Amino acid sequence: MPQRNLLILMIGVVIGYVCFLCGEPNTFARYVARSLTQIHSGSLEHVPNQELFNAAMNGMVDVLHKHGDEHSQFISRDDADPFRAEMRQQFGGIGVRIHFQGNPPQLVIVGTPDPGTPAAGSQIRAGDHVLAIDDRPTGGMTMSDVLHAMRGDPGQSVRLTIEHVAGERPETVALVRDVIVVDSILGDRRTAEGGWEFRLAENPEIAQVRIAAFGNKTADELARVLTKLTHDGAQAAVLDLRDNPGGALDAAVAICDMFLPTGLAIVETRGRDGTVRARYTTSGKGQFQKLPLAVLVNQNSASASEIVAACLQDHHRAAIIGQRSYGKGTVQQLIPIESGQSLLKLTSASYWRPSGKNIHRRPDATDADDWGVSPDPDLEIALDDKAYEAYVKYRDDRDLFQPPAEKPMATPHEKPDADAFTDRPLHSAVDYLRDKFSIN
Repeated sequence: MPQRNLLILMIGVVIGYVCFLCGEPNTFARYVARSLTQIHSGSLEHVPNQELFNAAMNGMVDVLHKHGDEHSQFISRDDADPFRAEMRQQFGGIGVRIHFQGNPPQLVIVGTPDPGTPAAGSQIRAGDHVLAIDDRPTGGMTMSDVLHAMRGDPGQSVRLTIEHVAGERPETVALVRDVIVVDSILGDRRTAEGGWEFRLAENPEIAQVRIAAFGNKTADELARVLTKLTHDGAQAAVLDLRDNPGGALDAAVAICDMFLPTGLAIVETRGRDGTVRARYTTSGKGQFQKLPLAVLVNQNSASASEIVAACLQDHHRAAIIGQRSYGKGTVQQLIPIESGQSLLKLTSASYWRPSGKNIHRRPDATDADDWGVSPDPDLEIALDDKAYEAYVKYRDDRDLFQPPAEKPMATPHEKPDADAFTDRPLHSAVDYLRDKFSIN
C-alpha cells in the first residue's frame, strides 16, 4: 500500500475514534443501553420498551431531586404536547374550564364557556358533569387523560356526554374543536362580554394587571394592555404576580425592559462552575419607563415572576408588596428526547438578580436564610392559610365569566362571598401609588 494511502487510512481511524469518544463521553451510557437490551430480550416478564425508557428517565431525574434540584423533570410523550401548548398559549379545544370534585371524583364544568368558543353556543352549562368524552367514561381518568381526550387538532370533532345540574337525562353534545387562545394577562374582573376590566372600580385611575404565567405571547399581551390603559387615562398600574409559577425567561426579560432606562442589568445566568452564561441588560426602548408601578407577590410567585420583581426592586422602579416569594432561582432548559416526542426539563443554570444575589431556596433552607424576593419595608402583608383560601375563592369567583342574566341572585340581606373578601395587599398597593404619586 502506498505510504500516502496508509497515512490517509491512519488519519481516518484516528478521526473515527475521536468521533466515537466525543459521541459517548459517559461510559455509563453503554451500560444503560446494554441493560435495556438485556431486559428487553432476557427478562421473564415482557415489559414494553417505552415503559423501561420512561422509568430510566424518571429514575435519573429522581437522583437530581435527591441532590437538591427539585425542578428538573422528564416530560413523557403523553404530556409533551400539552406542555408545549401551555407555553404557546394556544391549543385545539372547545373553551371550557374543568376540574374534578367530590368523592368519588366527578369531572365538572367550571363557569360558563368562554365567549366565542365552540362550547359557548352549546347546551353546556356551569356545574354540568362530564360523564364521558367520545364515549369513554371519565370515571377513573386523570386530568392528563382528560386533557388528551378534550384537546385535539382544530376542525376535529369531540362528543361530550353531559349530565346537567338540574338532574335532567344525560345528553351527548357534539362540538368541533377550534383554536383556543389562553390569555396570560388578566384584569380585575370580567366584563359583561367576557373580556377583562383592568381599571379598579373604586380607583379607575389605577389598573390591576395580573400576569398569570410567562409564555411566548405574554410580553406582547402586556404591551397591548398597557398601551390601551394609558391611552384611556390610567395613571398607574399594579403588576399582580401572585400565584404566578413563572415560565419563559425571555418573557420576563422583555417585561423588565418595558419599564427601565437603558443599560441596566436585568438578570444574569450562571452555570455549574459559576461561569456567566448570559447577561441581560435593558435596551432603553421601553414604552412605560415613567408609569408608576407597584408589584404584588406571594409565597407562590416563582421563577420568571421573581426575576421581574427582583429587577424592579433592585432598581427602585417599583414597590414590592405582599409576602416573600417562593425562591426558585434556577433556569431549566428544554431538551428534546426521542426525536422531540418527549422532553427533558433540565436545570442547567442559576439566575442572579441585579444586586448580585441568587434568590434560590435550597431544600434545607430556613426562614432566617436569604432567599426569595421580600416585600419592601412596611409593605409586607402576610395571609395565613385561612385568609389565603378566602383569597383563592374570591379570585375564582371573580374570574369566571357569567353573562348578566345567569348570575345567581343573592337573597335579601345576603352579601355574596366574592364581595365580602377584602384584598388587603391590593388595597395597600393602591394606597402606596396614590400617596407617592399624588394620584386622585
